[in-house]
Amino acid sequence: MKPRLVLVGLGHGQLEILARLDVLHERYDVQYIGGRETIYTGAFPQVIAGEMESATTRLRPDVTPVANRLIGLDPDARIVETEHGQVGYDLLVLATGAKSRGLGTGLKPMTSYVLDDIVNSEAVTIVGGGKAGVELAFACIRQKRRVTLYARRLLPELPRRVAQRMARRLVRSGVTIILAPFQPGQEDGLVLDATGVVADDWWSAAGLAEEAAFIETEDDLRHPVYRDIFVTGDMAARLNGGVDAVRSGRHVARLLLGTKRPFKSRTSLNILLTTPGQALLTYGKLTWHGRLPFWLKRTIDRRYVERFT
Repeated sequence: MKPRLVLVGLGHGQLEILARLDVLHERYDVQYIGGRETIYTGAFPQVIAGEMESATTRLRPDVTPVANRLIGLDPDARIVETEHGQVGYDLLVLATGAKSRGLGTGLKPMTSYVLDDIVNSEAVTIVGGGKAGVELAFACIRQKRRVTLYARRLLPELPRRVAQRMARRLVRSGVTIILAPFQPGQEDGLVLDATGVVADDWWSAAGLAEEAAFIETEDDLRHPVYRDIFVTGDMAARLNGGVDAVRSGRHVARLLLGTKRPFKSRTSLNILLTTPGQALLTYGKLTWHGRLPFWLKRTIDRRYVERFT
């Protein structure tokens, strides 16, 4: 009898594993729990800006979910609780993702309904001045009458000169920047939470992590206690951002197929959409703003979405 491999969630890493499903079926009895489509977080700002028609990625048509969502997990009994009952496993891959903090409309998980709300709003208030908030502000101001960005500081992870340059571009584009904490009642239009992600409550309830903490893993992305559980994407404490999410899925797929190697962290390439035809590329301390990063981002995002549609 083949080992039971259960895949939960349609995160970016899980899509990479599902892409190898034909080979995995030779080794495992594979079952999938989750939805049939998801929004690629790297590309949805381009949809808002009118640069792309869609950022939706879809489940393989030859896969039928045994359930739509995880309700609970008993890692000692190796059982996933779902809306359709219990699903047992020998190996489990988690890709359900983290969640937004809860200041207004969250960007995680991004859904088609949330994306439609953003596209159809005349005014938005964005909370958070990191890369996600800044890119969202640049994208929204293309189509919105009013965009307000609340932040203690813009792009704190980048050199100050780069942050100041992006702030000037935002203001020239029409974005109102307020360098102060956001307070409820100050919103103008739809409030968007770009302050980052936090742990989901069920992780600690299942014993996978401390309360409000991300899930620790060994360097093979297995849980340190429950070695039959793999963790991908932003659920894992050692991973960072969408690039790591994709890489984590590829890594777990190789492990499941017998290639044993540690997951090596590396500096991630990040590209932010800015003004029309321009983007800001960051790679460690290196930054580059111009047309070539914009072309590179469009190429990467379009190929990724096309691959999974």
